[in-house]
Amino acid sequence: MSKRKQRFLRALGRSSEAVLRGMEAAAERPARLGYFIDLMRSVYVEDCLPQLPEEPAGRPGVVGLYCVMAPEELVYAAGALPLRLCGGSYEASCAGDELAPRDACPVVKASLGSTVLGAPSLYALCDMVVVPTTCDAKRKMAEELSRHQNVRVLEVPHVKESEGARRQWLEQLYGFKSDLERLTGNRIGRRGLAQAIALLGRARHQARRLYELRQGDLPAVRGSEAALALHAFAYDRAESWCEAMTLLNDEIAQRQADGRSAFDRRAPRIMLAGAPPVFPNWKLPLLIEEMGGMLVTDESCIGDRYLYDPVGAVENTMEDMMVALASRYLMPCTCPSFAPNEDRLFRLRQAVADFRIEGVLYHVLKGCVIYDFELLRVEALMAELGVPVLRIETDYNPEDIEQLRTRVEAFVEMIREKKRKGVGR
Repeated sequence: MSKRKQRFLRALGRSSEAVLRGMEAAAERPARLGYFIDLMRSVYVEDCLPQLPEEPAGRPGVVGLYCVMAPEELVYAAGALPLRLCGGSYEASCAGDELAPRDACPVVKASLGSTVLGAPSLYALCDMVVVPTTCDAKRKMAEELSRHQNVRVLEVPHVKESEGARRQWLEQLYGFKSDLERLTGNRIGRRGLAQAIALLGRARHQARRLYELRQGDLPAVRGSEAALALHAFAYDRAESWCEAMTLLNDEIAQRQADGRSAFDRRAPRIMLAGAPPVFPNWKLPLLIEEMGGMLVTDESCIGDRYLYDPVGAVENTMEDMMVALASRYLMPCTCPSFAPNEDRLFRLRQAVADFRIEGVLYHVLKGCVIYDFELLRVEALMAELGVPVLRIETDYNPEDIEQLRTRVEAFVEMIREKKRKGVGR
């Protein structure tokens, strides 16, 4: 192992362990969250994947996915293991500076940095890497990744309402299915795909259950904790994650029935919107709660939207299931890469009602134009609903934490003052 890689892993381990230890020490932490903390520690601190055999001979094919638009059902049906690869580490983004433009977003920089270093090891284990073209940065990232890995590009249509776009997307998924069959040597049959859809359906049921539990007046789980549990799905087998999430949801339900909560009843109810926080870049979820806010929902693609929508296959024919997968991964998606994107505004309006939101923290990653572009429409919607919005532009550098703390604290206090005076929602 090169000295550069060793330094990188030590720095990544330190920053990740600091986040995880802080979460372990939190008061009123659900005990069952420990499974997800341990899993993230394995990946980011100990640099191992407990769900994979150590010996390559007994290891299934590993398929790295760079977006939630890549259907995991097809990967499981092929007998392979899907892993999410979007990078969230400052150390990796620094390594990626050599491969990406200065103004590229930190997700792309971190993903490139980890790929070139082969660290964490999950990046080096992938037999195939799948990159949906949700933005120009991802498209160019795929080209750079192809110098180092076996890359499969999924061409995502950006106007999803047209018949041609839906047909194009279905063709992309059939091509992806064929590539997986060649990679693994396994034919994806009707029964295997139906079983994979049912497996992911059980995981989505538990994710929806968590979503609903957090709608209560005093949730028994912090938003940062719920986000970690959902994020851990990226590195776990669906069966193991589903079992652990069932136990966590049972505990949360019991704690709420007992009147136990980590939040002050007067805490403002905050939604985190915009670009996704990617572990170990957990500074915004933790800051919201540290400054007295109640983070009740995260609308990002690796937050509450990650496992929200089910696959609506009516019959177990291959054609019907493939059409259902194509529909599920395209039509409900509210990624700002789509234009028009009225579905996102509908989802945000729904979330404000479901969670009784009193403030929105809108997260913009530096270099991510598409999320920033939608800010004006989100602000207009929230103004109509009487919900204040705070735009936070940041990257993975921890040096802005004090500036962010000041702004988040002022935002939370402003909402508290409005509540005391009975102004707004």
